[in-house]
Amino acid sequence: MSSDFLEQFTRQKDEFLQELQRGNIEVNFKPDGNVDSKKIILELFEQWLQRKAAPVQEQVTLEQEDTQTFDVFLDEVLSRAKKILKERGIHIAYTSLSKKMGITESWKCIRVFGRSNIYYRIGKTRPRKGPNKGREYLVIDLVMDGNKKQVFVPLLKKKDLIENQLGVSLERELPKVEATGKYRLKLLLPYDVVRERNKRLAAKKLADFVEATKPHLDELGVV
Repeated sequence: MSSDFLEQFTRQKDEFLQELQRGNIEVNFKPDGNVDSKKIILELFEQWLQRKAAPVQEQVTLEQEDTQTFDVFLDEVLSRAKKILKERGIHIAYTSLSKKMGITESWKCIRVFGRSNIYYRIGKTRPRKGPNKGREYLVIDLVMDGNKKQVFVPLLKKKDLIENQLGVSLERELPKVEATGKYRLKLLLPYDVVRERNKRLAAKKLADFVEATKPHLDELGVV
């Protein structure tokens, strides 16, 4: 038997006994000479554990349902964006693991360049630091990891031009993250876009972001 299990069992047992002593656990039996008190305590302990676990199980179920719903939302956004970009002469490719293998995804990767490791992706984020700390967003990333000198730095020189075309500011990773070789430009959208199931707006923003950045990447020789 693992030490982790024993530690967890002891912790739960001590918490149960404290709650029992404080009168926070309802005991629905009358003392009687034929009652096995140890068995009753074990049954109370089991019931207490079940009640305690129920909210956690419900939360896990809700989170799983939310992940599945978000996954479907992203698939629909990508389908719309693909059609928009095709009309603009840009072809994208993406793989939906949920449709092919039944695996739900909180991020979707989008290929525009055939042989390059530079790609776009769409997902959700809740920054832990910086000016957007604690807020949830739908985010569209241009991922250029490991391509600082060849692509990222030259593209930064075009950042103002791209922002003017999009009409919004683009975010970068924090300096500590960029120091590890992760270079991205991010378009953040309020999470209300997801809550309101605004697939049309999300798809248009994704298509606009690709259209605004791809020509500059083409100039830099990304293929």
